Amino acid sequence: MKHYRLIVLAVMSMVLVCVVSAGAKITVVTTFSDFASIVEAIGGDKVQVSYLSYGDQDPHFVSAKPSLFLKLKGADLLISTGLDLEMWLATLQDKARNRKIMDGAIGFVTVSPGIDILEKPETGSISRAEGDVHVLGNPHIHTSPMNWKKISENILIGLKKVDPGNAEFYETNQKAFNDRVDRAMFGDALVDLFGGDQLEALLYAGTLFEFLESEYEGEKLTEKLGGWMKAALPFRGMEVIAYHKNWAYFARDFGLRIIGFIESKPGIPPTPKHVENTIQLIRESGVDVMLVASYFEKRKPRTISQKTGIQALFLPLSVGANPEVSDNFKLVDYWIDQVLQAIKSSE
Repeated sequence: MKHYRLIVLAVMSMVLVCVVSAGAKITVVTTFSDFASIVEAIGGDKVQVSYLSYGDQDPHFVSAKPSLFLKLKGADLLISTGLDLEMWLATLQDKARNRKIMDGAIGFVTVSPGIDILEKPETGSISRAEGDVHVLGNPHIHTSPMNWKKISENILIGLKKVDPGNAEFYETNQKAFNDRVDRAMFGDALVDLFGGDQLEALLYAGTLFEFLESEYEGEKLTEKLGGWMKAALPFRGMEVIAYHKNWAYFARDFGLRIIGFIESKPGIPPTPKHVENTIQLIRESGVDVMLVASYFEKRKPRTISQKTGIQALFLPLSVGANPEVSDNFKLVDYWIDQVLQAIKSSE
């Protein structure tokens, strides 16, 4: 009888543990705050999310602090870009000693698969003399709202693997997230008519605005354009200077033309000679706006601004860099608003 009672108690304990585990939140750690914002949208109250690099930090350089590998130690899911931006991540993974989140494990997810990666260097052209060249292409994929859709799909795969019991919940939220991205980008009217995927395909084929010149029910489709695409029309085709190559995807989506960089080579501080060349380029081209991620040093951009009159926009590159950009959508709102203000003040 005593033996029977012990068995019953053991079974009851196992059931209790299973119930607690089933009701527990999934612990997710992302390398960057932008990915964390997307995880929160998909995971809702089923996840507990933190990140390793804050919005005001240079994403290329993150110190292996004990507080960071302790975050990873208890993680069920680790989400990274999957390119060569987070060269610091392997050290943290090793120190955490969490087998669930090592490369190739069920709890390790990269968000870049399926994204059209820009600026891939040609084979044989990679050299340290060219600066901090990303051998897999430009990794700053989050600056394109359209890329968030593929990022969310890859995050969804990871969440379903580590928490299959809530798969339907995550799928519903991810679908809603992508729909929100499409509507924020193009406006409700066009998305309702053609769907976000079709509009995205037209945008990247370079035929969206030609298509919008056609008529529908007696008016041009351009009248139905909304969202960020409409808001950004005043600077579509505009030339700008950038500090680093972290605005490539934003520029592609919204039609900006980056004609020069303050860095002489990626990741290498500008030399006095390069600064003078940049000043000459600005004067000759008449460009009015300079895009600088707010974590970069500000002395040289300000010097260039003082000598040429160009407006140096020190913009947060990631969510959480300032209180106004608490999620990805507010971040893009902020970028577009700042560029529009710069244009207005330069008129």
